[in-house]
Amino acid sequence: MMRMIPVLIAVTMLAGTAAAAAPIVPIDRAAARDLGDARRHRGPTIIALWSTECLYCKRNLKLFADMQRRSPNLRVITVATEPWSPALAAPLDRLKILGDRYAYGDDMPEAVAYAIDPQWRGALPHTLFFDGRGGRTAMTGIVDEAAASHALGIAQR
Repeated sequence: MMRMIPVLIAVTMLAGTAAAAAPIVPIDRAAARDLGDARRHRGPTIIALWSTECLYCKRNLKLFADMQRRSPNLRVITVATEPWSPALAAPLDRLKILGDRYAYGDDMPEAVAYAIDPQWRGALPHTLFFDGRGGRTAMTGIVDEAAASHALGIAQR
């Protein structure tokens, strides 16, 4: 049994690394429409729209990563509002954000943005919060933990 402990530790570490390294997937308007549909989210979920050039986006992403570490049932889905590139994974990997990762694909960016949130006008950062019970809250700008927790219907820690 003692010989298996290092093996179990190594497997656990590799599993964590693999989860953190989820690939960036191009998103089209049909998939974007599904993401924005509150009925599709069965638990607390954050959809963070971000860009590599947006400093405030990175601030929100750090908050969401911290919240995810404290609340393992919290899903964080990221959508880069720029053309797909494998390099988009690096900032998310640095923050250790787990979850599905998307970037704009071949569809018109405006069509994808509208499909995710018809009320959104393109300002970043933009975040959608789903409470898992059909509730959806959209926020543009920097988000604090209290507002995020309230929108998700979870207790702030």
